[in-house]
Amino acid sequence: MPEYTWICDGCTYHLTKSMSITKYNPKEKVYCPNCGIETRRKIEQVGLSFGKGFFRDGYESAKNVRTQTDGDS
Repeated sequence: MPEYTWICDGCTYHLTKSMSITKYNPKEKVYCPNCGIETRRKIEQVGLSFGKGFFRDGYESAKNVRTQTDGDS
């Protein structure tokens, strides 16, 4: 489930909420629980990992991939 983060410019309070994408409303105003000032949404980069069996080009077979956990020393 994605986490959304808001920052208060008044007191630098960080508010983080976990909610589904369908329940998130970008037009909803979020207020700081600490001082009551309207907060702004913090947009962060998302990490993406391609692991065994998932390839960018979609052509390589996962059977030919060797990882450190396959018993290699």
